Amino acid sequence: MLYLQPMSLTDGREFYDMLQRIPPENGFLNSAYQMDYAAFPAWLEKKVNMARGIGLEDWMVPASTFWLMADGVPVGMGNLRHYLTDALREAGGHIGYAVASDQQGKGYGRVLLRLMLEEARRTGITEEILVTVYPGNTASRRVAEANGGELRRETEKRVYYWFR
Repeated sequence: MLYLQPMSLTDGREFYDMLQRIPPENGFLNSAYQMDYAAFPAWLEKKVNMARGIGLEDWMVPASTFWLMADGVPVGMGNLRHYLTDALREAGGHIGYAVASDQQGKGYGRVLLRLMLEEARRTGITEEILVTVYPGNTASRRVAEANGGELRRETEKRVYYWFR
């Protein structure tokens, strides 16, 4: 069974280990990649606080992080920004997501984005939802299109998919 699980302060080694299999690529920035495990609890605390709007830098917005779980095992993660700034409309959008490298090609990306879109609506994002993708990331483009994303703009650096 696939489901989203909100990040929590008690998330342990299996979550850390999964994050080590998500290298920063294709626009997804995984700040826990190659982090020492001793620093992981502080990273979790920062991310949990970010969802509450605590400790944000001037350019940041509240963002909630979720794990994609497959039968109780973390296989991916998603970030949901609660609203957009002008900068996030250009790069980032509402949702960022990634699947662990050893779990790719199993359809998890498609499910992860679908569940993140549902979560966005459940948390009160009523306007259209934006997901930006690097133009050469054909897998993410297919995921966005499979979830009903409407391609509205494409630049050299980003492709802009909107979801109703």
